[in-house]
Amino acid sequence: MASRPDHFDRSLGFILSDISRLARREFDRRVRGLGLTRAQWLFLYHLARRPGSSQSELAESLQMERISVSRQAQRLERAGWIERSDHQHDARAYHLNPTRKAERIVSRLATVAAELRDDYLQGLPAARRESLVDDLLLIKANLLRMESRTNHRTHEN
Repeated sequence: MASRPDHFDRSLGFILSDISRLARREFDRRVRGLGLTRAQWLFLYHLARRPGSSQSELAESLQMERISVSRQAQRLERAGWIERSDHQHDARAYHLNPTRKAERIVSRLATVAAELRDDYLQGLPAARRESLVDDLLLIKANLLRMESRTNHRTHEN
């Protein structure tokens, strides 16, 4: 079997992907006892960030198909996690809001996330943590700018 090139071990894309995968796996392990699937807690977490979102907006945020979000919303509504209300301007659309029950679980998820973050950033001084986040936000802004330029060009054609 051929050995892999050393540059993969220092590739930012691979490192970010590995960190994301490992952090998700550990987070899943830590919240397993809460009785929610990953899809459910992700849905609730995204909705808590943007209460009142439409199903289409949530689908975009979650990078899911609208029909999948609609089905998940139905299940979560039946279980008492969310409330749906009619959209003022579009009778086919709904605004989604977390219930108090969901707000409590999202608060618990946020606590678990903060504990996990403290654990995986262990050994990294506070100033370097801030610099790391600042650098990652700059990279994100650069990527969003590239995406915006691409979308703008696509719409011009």
